[in-house]
Formats: sequence, structure tokens, C-alpha cells
Amino acid sequence: MERQPPGPMHGMDVPASHNQGHAFATDASERLQLALDAGAIVGTWVWDIPANRVTADERFSRSFGLPAHKCMAGIPIEEAFSSIHPNDRDRVSTDIQEAMRRGGAYRCEYRVRQHDGSYRWIEANGRAELDEQGRAIRFPGVVMDIESRRTAEAERDRMSALLRTFTAAVPGVVYAKDLEGRLLVANHGATQLIGKPPEFYLGKTDLEFLEDKAQARQVMETDQRVMQGGKAVQIEERVDMPDGTATYWLSMKAPLCDDAGEVIGLIGSSIDVTARKNAESQLVELNRTLEARIEEAVAEREAVQAALRQSQKMEAIGQLTGGIAHDFNNLLAGITGSLDLVKRRLKQRRIADVERYLGVAQGAAQRAASLTHRLLAFSRRQTLMPLHIDVNSLISDMQELISRTVGPSIKLKVELSAKSSICLVDPAQVENSLLNLCINARDALASSGCIAITTFNQELVLGPELDPELPPGNYLTICVADDGIGMSAQTLSRAFEPFFTTKPVGAGTGLGLSMIYGFAKQSGGQVRIESVEDHGTRVYLQLPSQTARITAPERMEPLDETTLSASGETVLVVDDEPSVRMFVSEMLDNCGYRVVEAADSLAGLQLLCSDTQIDLLVTDIGLPGGIDGRQMADEGRRARPGLPILFMTGYAQPNVLDSVQLEPCTAVLTKPFSLEALMLNIRALLRKNDC
Repeated sequence: MERQPPGPMHGMDVPASHNQGHAFATDASERLQLALDAGAIVGTWVWDIPANRVTADERFSRSFGLPAHKCMAGIPIEEAFSSIHPNDRDRVSTDIQEAMRRGGAYRCEYRVRQHDGSYRWIEANGRAELDEQGRAIRFPGVVMDIESRRTAEAERDRMSALLRTFTAAVPGVVYAKDLEGRLLVANHGATQLIGKPPEFYLGKTDLEFLEDKAQARQVMETDQRVMQGGKAVQIEERVDMPDGTATYWLSMKAPLCDDAGEVIGLIGSSIDVTARKNAESQLVELNRTLEARIEEAVAEREAVQAALRQSQKMEAIGQLTGGIAHDFNNLLAGITGSLDLVKRRLKQRRIADVERYLGVAQGAAQRAASLTHRLLAFSRRQTLMPLHIDVNSLISDMQELISRTVGPSIKLKVELSAKSSICLVDPAQVENSLLNLCINARDALASSGCIAITTFNQELVLGPELDPELPPGNYLTICVADDGIGMSAQTLSRAFEPFFTTKPVGAGTGLGLSMIYGFAKQSGGQVRIESVEDHGTRVYLQLPSQTARITAPERMEPLDETTLSASGETVLVVDDEPSVRMFVSEMLDNCGYRVVEAADSLAGLQLLCSDTQIDLLVTDIGLPGGIDGRQMADEGRRARPGLPILFMTGYAQPNVLDSVQLEPCTAVLTKPFSLEALMLNIRALLRKNDC
């Protein structure tokens, strides 16, 4: 009778005459049952090789996704193989053939298909039994589920590969040591640094594998200090290479802790900074030797730049003075010519023409004053009267005036979209700037087209759209756009230059845009232009937004001859220019005021500090005598609190004017001025009750 091998289908071999063998078989059967109960074994089989019949239990059928009744009755080996993954079948067949050839133990891992079509890793363990002729006749075995183990191994392999890749990719040296300083792991950089293979230094301390023992002791002392201190440190160490060359390494060392936070060793990384150290030394030497040459080169470059700036400045001054001379010569010709004719007619006692000639001279003088104001606006030195105004309302009030100015053939479109339209600006200058921009737009449109005026709020940040001199913040933008001829890039680059104009001779002074530019800068804003030839122009006047309440500008009613008379108030007039002092004094005297004169600030201050009755001070700001008109007025108000003061100025620093305009009982009058303007300001100051 054929001898049956142990297996759940046929039992274990038990020699009839040997109780010890019976006990062994019983023990093996119990262990097999425990394994089955624990779920480690998920199937058993016996393969009758001559009959080609594989009989297996129900667990086997579930593991292989086969019908249980067929497995228990017996199936051909080919049917059992049908559940094995196609990629594993050849390997499994080869391993079985090898076991059948030699007999004995068999072990193989492969994937089998489940009922749901998925595959699961199993481990098959069995043995091939041979007959007396060495032919395999029986093949029993068990199947174990190793899916979780294979998953863990795959994750381990992945992490190991990742760690190897990371370690190889990290520059320099990476290593870990135990508490005694023995190297546990190290990368290829450590092998290169030590100059020996890993098996030479792994498991050893620095003192055991480094030839320089003093250096090794220093490294180990540092390592112990880091592990005992419990904190990471960064140090620079000198290391002698195997060939004897000295290198410098920047090392980061930190304690290696377990999950409980206990220090179990040290981890570290080092990079070679020898090249940097050498470069630093060379740089120090280079700096020492090149310092003089660098200073010489910088000085030479600064001299060239200064010469270039001076050349550009002289060119700009030449253009500016040339334009001023041209326009003022024309105006002075009208003034002097008219005055000459007045003198002739007075000698000839022909009074009829005198008034006409005086009108011509006065008109030319007013145009000269306007030109001066434009120049001051460009240089940001004009006298501004800033108020908190609603720009949207101002533009809306000007809409009819602008429409009449540009003409009926031009379509005017106004869109006031700014939600916050309060700005601290001079309303007259805003009106003047807006009118100038609309006139320029009209001229660019020829006979017809559209001009669009829009307002909107904009948050300007540091960048190309914000002047470097301005702070970031909220700005109100007034945009005047047209669809006219536009500007070339060259014209656009010179648009703000004074006296530069593309209009025909006599059609413009070339100061309009430069005046707007200066007004915007003096008001804390900016002007930008976008233009393309044949595609129109957009000019953006951007002013800082305010949140203060709106201040309505004071409107002074015109005075007639009967209201110019005074009730005998005393006015101190201080001006170093005799003609101006005479003009102001005579006008005040003719209107009934008592006038006291002073030619400089010291004389004026003596009068202010005396017992002389003074009801009003009229003074120039720029005065000789050691102090200016503003300082004299301040001293005068200490002696005479609440004294009304009228400042006259042709030019003053902006900060002086700004502080003056904010004081009560104070006004500023820009030279040249008319008799009516002078008297309106004087009467307004004397009427105020809070002075």
C-alpha cells in the first residue's frame, strides 16, 4: 500500500509499532489545527501526481476563488493553476518542477485570484514525495496569507529606496552615531572624507578610525557636549583629508532621540566650506589691494555722471531761459511800447488815446504775471490755497463751462465714479488744470470727436505706476481722455518740459502740462500720460484722497469805489522793494488808512515792539535784515496777540506758505496783485472778529 504523507486530507504518517511517533504525529496535527484556527493557514492541498488530481479543503477554495465542492472532490493541477496570476505562473511551475525533480521541501510566493477578481499574495509550503525509482508521486502542502506582510515589505522597500536616494543626493556628509560615538550609518560623502570603505569605519568611534587622534578627540568631545546638552549646534571644524590637505567643514549636529524623547545618539551633516574660506581670504586680500582702485573708479564715474548731469541741467536751463526770454520780451515790448505812447500823448496833450494804451500795457503785464505763475507752478513754488473740496462736485459745476470752451462739435462725456472724492487741494488750480487738459484734448481732436472726464478711486502701491517720491495709499484719479491724434514716444517723453509744445507758433506757451505737473507734485500727487499715435491720449491727474469735511472756499464780493474808504485804521507796510512799498502805501493812503512804512525786517520788528498803534501788518515774506517776514510776523504777534497779517509774496518755500495759510487772521497775496485784490483781503482781515 502506498505510504501517505501528512496532510489534512489523509492524516499524518503514524508507525504502528512506535508510540513516540504517534505522539509526534498528534502534536503536529494539533499545531496545524492551531495555525488553521489562527488564520495563518488559509488552505491545504494534496496533489496525487500520477492521477493529476488536487484535493483541497474549503479554505483553499476560498483562497483560490474556486468552487469548494470541486476542490474537495479533486481537480486537475491545470485548473488550480488558472487562479494564479499570469505573471507568476511560469515561476510557480518552475519551482514545482524543481521540487519534483529533487524531492523534498517546496516554498513559493505568488498571487491568486479571489472571487471578486482581485489578486492576493499567498505563500505555498509543501514537499514532493518520490517513489523508489525517484519519480514524484505525491505533493501535499499548505497555503498561508501573506498579503499584509508583502504590503509591509513593499513599503519598507520603498522607504529604503527613498532613504538611499535621499542619502546619496544630500551633499556633503550625513551620519548617525550611538551614545558612545560609534558610527551607525553614513553616506557616500563620509566614505570619501574618511578615505576608507564603510566596513572599515561603521561600528567604530572617530578615535578608532581617524589617524589624527587629537582631531578625533576634539570631534568626540563636541559630540558628547551636543548629546548631553540636548540642543542642536552649528560649528565649523577643520578636517585633514587622507592625502594630508586641510579642509574646513560646516557641521550641524543634533541629539538623536527615541519616541520617548530619550537621547540615544547623535545625527549630523557637514558640508565642505573650504572653497568659501579660501575665497574669503582671497577677497580680503583683493579688497585690500583693490580698494584704492575702486575708489578711483568710483570717483571717476561720479565725475562723469556729474558732468552729464551738469550738461543736462544746462541744456534744460537754456531751454527754460530761452522760452522765458522769448515770452517776456514780447510782453515787455507791449508794455514799454504802450508806456512810450502814453508819454507822447501826454506831451501832445492828446488824452483820448491814453486809456487805450494803458489798457494794452495792463493786459501785457497781466499775461506776464500769468507766465510767472505758470513757472512757479512748474517749479512747485506757487502759492496754493488748499481746501477740503469735493472734486466730483467741482467737476460737475464746471461741465457747462468746459462744454462751451471745447465747442459744440466735441462730445463731452462725464462719468464721476469715485466714491470718495474729497481732496485737500487748491480748487482754483484744479479748475485751471482740468480746463487746460480739456483744451489740449480739443486741439488733438481737430474738428470733432469725444472727450471723456472720469473720476475713480485707486490704491497705488510701490511700482511703475507710483512716483518714487510719493507714499503708497488711496488716490483720487481724474482722467481726461480723447480719441484724437495721440503722441509719439518722443513727444510723450518731453510732454512735461516747460515751453515744449507741438502747437503752431503763437498757439500756446508750452507751459500748460508743466504747470499741471508742478501743481500735482506740490499737492502731494502726480500726473501720468498714456498715449499712442492715432489712438488718442489719456491724462491721469492723481491726488491723495482725504476724509475730512468739505470746506467751502470763501467768496469775496467785488468792491466799488465807494466801499474802498476806511475809518482810519493804521497799517504797517514792510517791503524792501521801494516801488512796491510806494504802490501799496499810496493805495492805502488814498483809501483812508494811516500808513507806517519799514524797508526791512529789523525796522518793522522795532515798530511792532513799540507803542505805535498798528491795526494790520502787510509784509513781504522775503526780507533782508537777518530774519524774513514770517519770522518778523511771529515776533510781532508775541508783542501784539491776534494782530491781523497779510503776507505778500512772489516766491516762498512751500512749507512756509502751508503753515501761514493754516493760521487764523492770516492771508497770503501773490505778487503782482491788483488794487481790488489788496483791498478785499485787508477789509476781510479787519472785519474778522476772532483776531
